[in-house]
Amino acid sequence: MTIRPGPEVLRCVGLPADADLEPAGGATGAQWKVCVDGATYALRLSRSKKEMARQVAAMTAARSVGLPVPEVLQCASTASHEVMLCTWLPGTPIYELLPARPNDAYHFGHLMGVAQRALHQAPAPAALPAVKPPVLEDGSSPAELVGRSAVLHMDFHPYNVLVDDHGVSGIVDWVNAGAGHPLLDLARTHALLIVEPELQKFGPDVRRIVATLAEGWADGYGEAARSIPPICHAWAGAAMLAERAPRYAHDPAILDELRAWTEQWRQRAVRRPADRGPR
Repeated sequence: MTIRPGPEVLRCVGLPADADLEPAGGATGAQWKVCVDGATYALRLSRSKKEMARQVAAMTAARSVGLPVPEVLQCASTASHEVMLCTWLPGTPIYELLPARPNDAYHFGHLMGVAQRALHQAPAPAALPAVKPPVLEDGSSPAELVGRSAVLHMDFHPYNVLVDDHGVSGIVDWVNAGAGHPLLDLARTHALLIVEPELQKFGPDVRRIVATLAEGWADGYGEAARSIPPICHAWAGAAMLAERAPRYAHDPAILDELRAWTEQWRQRAVRRPADRGPR
């Protein structure tokens, strides 16, 4: 059950206790849409000061390269929560548009890829924690993942990318952001588009639409999105398995496709650690 933020939470960021609140979703954090005197804001809650600092650092860096991300208006603390008040971004999540506009799937994906490529031009600020990369059997890091540290969203998927008639209008939910090589962020996004277990709830027509979106994403980003090393695919699959296992403890078979996909890439990485190829 979603619990409405109390008056102390609202007042600490300058909002009236009777502000009009609407739950705004977000699997990784409590977020609310707040309307006050005709203005709309986003209110995000966290129990971790470090997590909130991570979000602020990532969004600030993303804004520095011209991306449409929430502007942080105020941060404050209560006895139980860290509180952040941000601008509310226009637009609609891409996934919500796909059912009515399936023919635009490639276009939407292309917009995503271009935006993610721009994000990876932002140098990682010191406040962002490093994303732990995969390692080879000898404990060393793959050569492709050494020597570059950019801002990584780490949950860059069509629910977190908003669009309007002018293109990408917002990139939201920066809870998982970190610093590292862009290939890690690409591997994560690719897994979310291709083997996210939730996709199994839909029929083949929907999965074809999402696959078309994934093609657009890869083309929009460029060659790096089409040549992700096998070890990065295996790493992304293993991470998703660890995250999703508790959610699907009642129906573990739904993870079989993800397990098989991850194992395929793991074996390929063992055979040829530096190999890249089609997905």
